[in-house]
Amino acid sequence: MIETAILAILLGLICLATGIGGLLSPADWPEMFDEFDGSPGLTLAVAFIAIIFGAFIILFHGSWDGPLAIAVSLVGWASFLVGLLLLGLPRFYLRLVRPLLSYARAWAVFALLLGAYLLAGGIAARSPLN
Repeated sequence: MIETAILAILLGLICLATGIGGLLSPADWPEMFDEFDGSPGLTLAVAFIAIIFGAFIILFHGSWDGPLAIAVSLVGWASFLVGLLLLGLPRFYLRLVRPLLSYARAWAVFALLLGAYLLAGGIAARSPLN
């Protein structure tokens, strides 16, 4: 099993980068989703990446002990399920998510907060003081 702290640090960095990008360029998010509509190949590629990423966490993490481990596991399951929806029901998924794009800044702040929590929790868990 992969240590929760390592995954938390990696996921934290990804979330922080996503949040920063969302805050600096919120108008880019609707355009990215428009590209999914126009490119089934792009949708398929992203679906497979999300499925593999989520499956990796699900298969090799497997811990639900404590808030940090739960957060890591939930991110893995969310990625896996989003990938399945993109693969099997891409139009439905895009229709479902498109209204949420009007809240791009709020989602960016959420990503920043989640990223900060995961990164700080992962670093603290790896500390020799623990």
